[in-house]
Amino acid sequence: MMSYPAIPHFVKTMGHRVVSYILNVTEAEGRLILMQKLGLSRTQRDTLNQYVELCRQLRVSAVEQGESEQSFFYRLPHVMQNGRHIFNVWRAQQGGELATRVNSVDPLISAFCQLAGELYPLFLIKAGHRPHLFYRGAGYLTAAIEQFPISKIVQKRILADPSLERLFDAIGNDPQQTFGDYKDATGHRGVVSLASLPVSILINSYDLMRIRGIVSADRFVSTVQEMLDIARSLADGEVAHIPMFVGFRNAVLTNLAELDTKWGSIRRYTPSIAEYVLQAPGLMAKRRNNGFMLESGYAFAINFGDFLEDDDWPDEAMDANTDQQTTELNITLCMALCYLTEYKPFVAPEWVWRIDPFSLDNRRQDFGSVAETSDPIAIGELDLVDIERWSMLVDDTDSSGIRLAMSRLYAAAKRPNTQGALVDAIIALRNIFAASDDMERIEPAARHLVNAPLDISMISALAEDWQALLTGEFFEDPETISEKVNDCVQLCLVCLHHLYLQHPHLISRADRLQALCDLAETQTGDR
Repeated sequence: MMSYPAIPHFVKTMGHRVVSYILNVTEAEGRLILMQKLGLSRTQRDTLNQYVELCRQLRVSAVEQGESEQSFFYRLPHVMQNGRHIFNVWRAQQGGELATRVNSVDPLISAFCQLAGELYPLFLIKAGHRPHLFYRGAGYLTAAIEQFPISKIVQKRILADPSLERLFDAIGNDPQQTFGDYKDATGHRGVVSLASLPVSILINSYDLMRIRGIVSADRFVSTVQEMLDIARSLADGEVAHIPMFVGFRNAVLTNLAELDTKWGSIRRYTPSIAEYVLQAPGLMAKRRNNGFMLESGYAFAINFGDFLEDDDWPDEAMDANTDQQTTELNITLCMALCYLTEYKPFVAPEWVWRIDPFSLDNRRQDFGSVAETSDPIAIGELDLVDIERWSMLVDDTDSSGIRLAMSRLYAAAKRPNTQGALVDAIIALRNIFAASDDMERIEPAARHLVNAPLDISMISALAEDWQALLTGEFFEDPETISEKVNDCVQLCLVCLHHLYLQHPHLISRADRLQALCDLAETQTGDR
């Protein structure tokens, strides 16, 4: 084994994935190599030396031309040798296979996957703490793709494809001049060109692979095929279910990595997933022990060309955003009812990421969520039966009658020490019992529903608070408000818990308060 070459710090910060790829070793071995804790063969040492020297030269050249030291990242993609990127050349010299051969009778898939294999190592360059901004925002991929001989074949086959050729209204003399306008069902407008289409499919495929957590050349190529199938369906005017991911906080999967639910697959944050989806280094270690991620589908459609002004979207696509919000509330409700103990934290969404094949925008969105707890709910294998039971009960019940309650409870949990939160919590209580006129009759209905020791006296106090809030005569400090909100939220969840178990048929009936009061009187009379 040969001794190590000197590895500059800036090369180490580019990450272990590039090193493991070009030296044809595992990622774990790549980490050890950067730490200089793994022996090298002569050919490995020579290749590592070449890699370090190339980075040094590009960095010096960038500085000499008045650019920032970090701009050498954008020069690396253009280092080619005999039509191949230098990273692939080095990997081949180490005996590594390239994920470029796809056995497919589909000529476009075959060519596209070969291009994906050629381009794959460029995505492994880690530039700073938010590496996705490097390849998504740098604009270097289009120029890099043009250097691969297979790219011309890909463009030719795109234009010959019966589905994708519909995307282009204008056919020009070069790929940039061959383009089309489109609009999707969310209202987003964009332009897709023959030059940008391969880039957007490859970028979104890499995003999809990284979010799912398993990173490899073979997995990248298979994900490209998946994204290409979605692109074709959309170009044909069909509704396609694009991948959608929603991150939740305040619960963690303990002894299981994945959980299948009626709403999709729930995954634990791994270091690879946390690094990518959270996009804030300070959150990564913490979130691995607090949070999980749901993968499901999002009904998506586009129109293009002559149909751009036709807004007669399919109902499924128009309902997609509502369906997403319903799924988020269902999971929040399911977790609240499954883990019903005093002041358990809300399990609530904090970000969403939808991936379509055409957009070069980052469709990841963060939104205000409930406070993060230091004691998240631990979900283990023993909880699977209860979670499955509650998910089926929530999903199979017409819950439209209490949707307002769930959204208001979620809003109250976000800022529990404010008057607005108390208003939300009381509205939620009234909505659960359909108490549109007054709150007095909620007490007997709640007492019958729970049928256990419960501090019902708070209902009268909440009724007084409601009047004071409406008249502007409510004067309580934030700490007292927070206590009232937490008590009301807990009361609401307890009532919902028993309502789903005992009277799910009443949940969306407008007369549910009267029905519960009648049942309470009957129960009292029977005694």
